[in-house]
Amino acid sequence: MAMARQARALQQSRLWEEGLGVVEVKIRRSSHVRQYTRNPARRRIGDVGKQAPKSTYRSAEPPRSLTEHVDRKRVLSVTDLVAGSWCEYAYLYNVLAQSHLPLPLRPSSITTPEGNVLTPSWAKLQQREEIMQRGAEVHDVLERQVQPIRVEFRLVTPGDRWALQLLQFASGIAAARNSGCAREIPVFGYVHGRLVRGVIDEIRRQTSTLQLSDTKTRKSWRLPTEADQIQAKLQLMLYKRLADGLYLGITGQETKYMDRYAEPVVLQDLCASLNLDIDSPLSTEFTEDVRTMIETTSTPWSLSEVSSLTLRTIFALARQALDQNATIHIRNRLEIAYVRPDQDATPVGSSLFDAQPELLQDYLDKVFLLFDGLRAPEGVGIQATRRCESCAWREGCEWRERQANKALAKTQTCIVQTSVASDDSLWDEFDIPEQQLTLLDW
Repeated sequence: MAMARQARALQQSRLWEEGLGVVEVKIRRSSHVRQYTRNPARRRIGDVGKQAPKSTYRSAEPPRSLTEHVDRKRVLSVTDLVAGSWCEYAYLYNVLAQSHLPLPLRPSSITTPEGNVLTPSWAKLQQREEIMQRGAEVHDVLERQVQPIRVEFRLVTPGDRWALQLLQFASGIAAARNSGCAREIPVFGYVHGRLVRGVIDEIRRQTSTLQLSDTKTRKSWRLPTEADQIQAKLQLMLYKRLADGLYLGITGQETKYMDRYAEPVVLQDLCASLNLDIDSPLSTEFTEDVRTMIETTSTPWSLSEVSSLTLRTIFALARQALDQNATIHIRNRLEIAYVRPDQDATPVGSSLFDAQPELLQDYLDKVFLLFDGLRAPEGVGIQATRRCESCAWREGCEWRERQANKALAKTQTCIVQTSVASDDSLWDEFDIPEQQLTLLDW
């Protein structure tokens, strides 16, 4: 039974990579809030009980380096870009260990680019999985508070998937503006010439602007230190950059607080990079589900507009949804909301900060040097070594070993220098002419 669950999890992981399967849509019928999230426990309608087609499977061969990992991916995730800010060695090891797979399906050991074979602490990996699961449950609680109703969307082609994300983004922004709050809003766009995607936890209306917020679960009642919040801050700043670029690409409108590095998402360029036909009809199943959504919920669209859907018409529908409002400004002030990992998602506190486009750009420049193999990864500094305590790769970590050797060499050098200095001071104590030194009796 357990193996069957693991196999299904692996299948869903691969379906997710291909953009196929069934997704759930959370809807509040009295408003425009329509958020779409993937249900990893379900398969494509019609394929229940059947093995997924072999074409949906990707190579299970682990990558040999970060460069190979990045080159394999047509679309990077926000996590790919910010995970290394905690520890680049931990990120490297997790990539080599295929951490996106269920634990039983991961390799028992990894071989690093330096040729070392490392074995993780499976107890710590299991603990990490449990933390992630509790975090997912908390997010589900928060989602249900805003979007309690769920419906399914069938994604048959890659074009369906990107069409859905465009509708998600447009309806989510409009919902936050009209109803005050929306959750699980996907964003995507270009960063350093690479297509990147992510999902914003929450967008809330603040007077005439919208504020992005990311929810983090935390056991402690105290907020993390400033240093430990860096990853979450970079994540939110990148979400804002992607949202700004997507909004600019859809509407053609620049906003007051727009990130100066945001690149507009041009539909023709997007389709070219993904090898999609901009005017090819989307699947019948997807079109039927869009029509069902319009019939049963409050949307800015009508049935006559979805008789035949293509990516071009979807882009026009997204523009229509956003153009119904005045220019929407996503404010520069961002929020990290910390909650307890309990069934009520009890608030712990929040951290407010301003987006810093220059800081984010400098960070991304450094990240892509790493991805391109132009620099070596860096581990934690001496002041952050407590992060190693929960790391599954602590034993055998190449960074820790290297730093320990450096510290040992430095200590030995200091001992030698101290010894030499002591000898010199001893000679200084003798007030004896140099010509008389030969007369000393040792």
